[in-house]
Amino acid sequence: MIFLGVDGGGSKTAAMICDEKGNVLGEGFGGPSNYQMVGMEFALGEISRAVDEALQKGGVSLGEIQRAVFGLSGADLPENFRKLEEGLKNTFPGLSFLLVNDTWIALRAGAKKGWGVCIVCGSGANACARSPSGEWFTLAGLGYESGLGGGGLDMVRDVLHFSYRAVQGTGPQTTLVPAVLEEMGVESFEELSGLLLKVMTSPASALFEMERALGMIPRVFQLASEGDWASQEILMKHGSHLGEVAGYLAKKLKEEEVDVVLQGGVFKGECPIFLDAFNLSLHRIAPHARTFFPEHPPVYGAILLAMEEG
Repeated sequence: MIFLGVDGGGSKTAAMICDEKGNVLGEGFGGPSNYQMVGMEFALGEISRAVDEALQKGGVSLGEIQRAVFGLSGADLPENFRKLEEGLKNTFPGLSFLLVNDTWIALRAGAKKGWGVCIVCGSGANACARSPSGEWFTLAGLGYESGLGGGGLDMVRDVLHFSYRAVQGTGPQTTLVPAVLEEMGVESFEELSGLLLKVMTSPASALFEMERALGMIPRVFQLASEGDWASQEILMKHGSHLGEVAGYLAKKLKEEEVDVVLQGGVFKGECPIFLDAFNLSLHRIAPHARTFFPEHPPVYGAILLAMEEG
């Protein structure tokens, strides 16, 4: 038996093919595949590219796949699932698959007990929880308005906010200002405004600009370590928010010791302020919760779910 797992996120896509013993036969990679950010056609193209590469490396045809699980960011509401399932059926005719939110596969890959809480913080943020009895709780990862912010793009908004205020003289100075210009490859904030307008009006055509903007996140951690007040404020704000969300999800499970899986590059920033703020907020609500990073990437969780479903 051969299984396919796919992890599709806001910055990259990974596909993996394994046999029933868990031996990896092939892997493939693609670009961002959150269709809410890049559009359905582009997202399905990147998913297909990753799957095709994995099939080619594994010497396997699509028809040999027993069961597949697609863990995709952007799979939040019933309407999202309907559109994505239709697109996947058209892209992979005859394939037996299960579509889940990408937080599910991250939790399945990292939860040592098979249940707990998962917080994903990459280009966006999302979260889920699974009870010991197998019941899932998944948040609608639609950003701040839906009750969950804290991802990289939300942090970029604060970076730009504080930087513009410093330049305009409506806020304190911050070393984010030269960092923003350098990372975005522009000479002035007037030029930057043009890029922002492009991102806001046509995200699918501004992938390069969005990628460059996300490149500012490591600089935020660096500048926070060097004492920049704005960078520290950003890390404390978003870390505290995500920790609070994790704490309340842990309480929903009605268990004392809950494992909280941390997934996404933002959690691994060089300055400890973000993770410290996260843990403080988490433990104020769920004192006995334990945070840890998974040993395997989320695509392994997709494979495990595919095996269980198969």
